[in-house]
Formats: sequence, C-alpha cells, structure tokens
Amino acid sequence: MKKIINMLLILLVGVSLTNIPEKRIVAEWEPAIGTMIRWPLGIPSDLVVELASDDVLYVLVENIQQQGSAQSNFENWNVNMNNVVFIFTDTYSHWTRDHGPQFLIGENNWQVINQQFNGYPEENGCESQNNLNNSEYGRFIKSNQRGWDEDDDTNIDFANYMNWDILDLPLYWTGGNFMTDGYGMGFSTQLMVNESNISNSQFKALMEDYLNLDTYHIFENPNFLSIQHIDCMAKLVDSETIIIKQVSQLSPEYNCIENFAESFYELNTFYDRPFEIHRIFCPAISGAWWEVNPVAAYTNSLILNDKVLVPQYGIVQDESALQTFRDAMPGYEVIGFNASNTDPWYGEDALHCRTMGIFDPEMIHISHKSVRENEISQNPLTITSEIIDYGNIDIESVEVFWKYESNDGPFSSFSLVNINDDIYSGQFPFLEVNSGIEYYIHAVNSNQKSVKHPIAGSHTFIISVINGDLNGDLLFNVLDVIILIDYILLSEFNSVGDLNLDNQLNILDVIQLVNLIIE
Repeated sequence: MKKIINMLLILLVGVSLTNIPEKRIVAEWEPAIGTMIRWPLGIPSDLVVELASDDVLYVLVENIQQQGSAQSNFENWNVNMNNVVFIFTDTYSHWTRDHGPQFLIGENNWQVINQQFNGYPEENGCESQNNLNNSEYGRFIKSNQRGWDEDDDTNIDFANYMNWDILDLPLYWTGGNFMTDGYGMGFSTQLMVNESNISNSQFKALMEDYLNLDTYHIFENPNFLSIQHIDCMAKLVDSETIIIKQVSQLSPEYNCIENFAESFYELNTFYDRPFEIHRIFCPAISGAWWEVNPVAAYTNSLILNDKVLVPQYGIVQDESALQTFRDAMPGYEVIGFNASNTDPWYGEDALHCRTMGIFDPEMIHISHKSVRENEISQNPLTITSEIIDYGNIDIESVEVFWKYESNDGPFSSFSLVNINDDIYSGQFPFLEVNSGIEYYIHAVNSNQKSVKHPIAGSHTFIISVINGDLNGDLLFNVLDVIILIDYILLSEFNSVGDLNLDNQLNILDVIQLVNLIIE
C-alpha cells in the first residue's frame, strides 16, 4: 500500500521534478570549504582577511621562502592562520580562477579537472572588422620569460595534496571564461573554442563526453578586442538567476553588450523556464594599458557560501552595484572590496579572476524548482525537491521553514517526506491569498551536517487572488458559489465575487461564476 501511495504522489508532483545529472560540474554558489589564492598576491589584505575568516584559505607558494613571506604578512594583517593552508606548486600568475581547479562531482566520485591553460590571448569580437579566428598572442609573455605553462601543474599539485582524483581534459580551458548552472549547462564565449583550434561542434562534443555538459551555449565574443572572458560580462548567481553587464548608451560597445544580454532572454533554465535576469550598470573606467573601452567589472565577483565579494572602484556607482547584488541575491551578505595600491582592479581583471572557490566533495545538494506566482495552480501548495548527500550519509530530516513576509515573528515549518529515491515532497498549509510568502528548505544528515536552499535568504512568492475564487483554493467550484450566495444574502460586498465588475454582488455574478465552473 505504501508503495502505491508513493507512486501516486510521484504522479501528482512529477511535472515539477527534474533529475540531477549523475555527474556534473559544481556551480559557484554551492557549498564551499574555502578559496584558492596565490602568493605573491593580486588581492588586497582585507580580502585575504575575509577569505580566511570562516573558511579555509588555500595559498599557492613556490618554496619555503614564499611561505615565510606570506605567513609574516598574514600575521601582521591579523589573518586567521588556523584557516590558512600552504600548497607548494610552481605558478606564473595570480589568476587562480583561470588556471585553477574546476570540480566534477558524482554520487560516488569527486574529480579535479586538469585542463590546459593558454594564458591570455586577445581576440577580435563583436562588430570588429577582419575578425581573426583562432588568433592568439601572449599579452605579457616574452621569449626570455617563463610562460603560462608553469600554471599547468597547479591542479595536479593541489589534487595530490588533497588526495583527490584527477580528470585530464584535452582542451585549452580558462576558468574565467566559463559558467555553469551546476546541472549540465555551460556558458563560454567563442574565444574558449578558438583557443583549442577546433569547431564549435567538436568542442561541445568534448564538453559532453568529459564533463557531462549536455547543453553548451557559445556566445559571440562580446567586446571589440579583449580577452573576452564571460565573467567580465555576466554572472550566474544561482541556477535560474543571472546578472548581466550594462554599459552606457554612449559606449561604442553598447549594441554588442545588449545583443549579448538579449541572448539570455531566449534561454531556459534547467527547470525549463526563463532565467530571472538583472542588469548591473558598469561605468567607464581608466582601465589598463591593454584594454579597449574598459568598464567596471562588477560581475567579476566571488560567491563564497552565504557571502558575495564584489570589486569596488572608488566611484559613485559602486553602491548601486552592491544593491544590484542584494536585489538578485536577497539574504546574502554583499561586501565590496577596493583593490590594493599595487594591484588595481581592471575592466578585464578583478576579484573573481584572482580567486578560486574550493568546494565540498561531501556536500548535501538540494535541487528545487522554486515557486513562481504564475505557475501556482493549487492552494494548499505541494512542493518537491531532490536531495543528494555526496558524502553518502543518510538524510535524517528535510523541513520547509516559512512565514508571511508581513510577519516579523519566527518561521513555521513542515516536513518533506521521502517519496522515492532522493525525491522529497510536502504541502504548505492553506495560504492567505495576496500575501507574500517567504520559505527555505533545510536538510540535515545523520552526522548533523546541514544545508539550506537557497544557501542564504529565502524564496518568495504570492498567491494572487482570482475573481470568482472566493475560498482562495485557486479552483472554481460549488464551494465558491455557496460563499458568493452567502455574501449576497448578507448584503456584504467582496470584490473577488464581483465578476461583472459593477461594484455589487447579485445573481448576475452567480450566473457568471457558474459559467466559469462549466467552462
């Protein structure tokens, strides 16, 4: 009997379920154990302090002398040394985002992706004449200097230190030019493909074969001439929300950026619905000597668990940029950081470029299609989630915490029950219509490890009233007729029952309601 009930529940809510891929690249907003940086630094001291405050800070050094120098400075800055780990490896640059590790996770394995790194070729792009396909040259490399290949060992040495498996990827692949939703969807500019000197179809086939990225979006290079990295143009902040750069209409690249942004409006998320898109205004800055049309790279920010760390440029637009992140990521702590005097933030090189999140291989992951107002078809409302404990520990409890937005008091809660494999389902109580609802999902395993969805803040929605639905269950039926007749008999007015909009309740409204039921 229990099996039959579970099958009926699956049929009831199955339309809202989308299975997590068996293996997938971890997205930036997922649970992290820390961040990777490199010494000598490219980031300011207060950012170092912040990165080590609550999480592990992995610092790449080449030798014991560099370790000593870093440690001495960190202690002077009051960095939490209990959270600092030094890893010995050869490095050429402090751009750990670009040459550092990405992670492929499955229910029974965890791999560090070891890609080839090609430095920083510049490439012509949008509206450029004589677009040079597969053109590349090292901006900083001279024949008598070390090359970018010295960064190639970073991931191997890191994986060996952590005792994690390695997956060799036979491609040039730069972390700053890659985004993922964590569910098999990838995003890059055309430069990523051109660096490997292969076709788009060949690139996509390798992405699917090695990394299980079955949907890959390749965008035309959005700038006239640039390193064309996508993290300077856009940022996925969760699987369905993206922040996209916006520039002044006076910028020569305005049309290019708008065309780039428009491409995202045409895409659907993992849950087969449009992305929620926020635009962030990025004003012109002086930039670096190599940059063409540089603007503030606010999208070049780092998500670290429940924090968002955003580059600041000492300009009036900094605060509005922070507010854009607060609006897109309610509940997260949004912190701005000015660059150091010796290593400024640029339009193509800022905070995200110089840091790399290190994720938890034993994370608890919650996949949940959050409630959107236009998709609500029932009250009480049934919600589902898929929950995987990658540490292979039993999930002990899953609860939904919720409250009305107008209520300053504590959250109420109800449980989600396991209905099949990793699928959990439960039902809200009957909710007041036209009232804002906040909620989040909280899962705990038997080792008392826990995670929220979203990681910070809450999901929000409103059940909007529908004329004729007098009991607020989002259905038209005889119960609504009974309530409407009671209003008429008591000479009371309720606008929800005024179907013909004549500001009175009478038999004409009853007739119209009956017609709705029949339809």
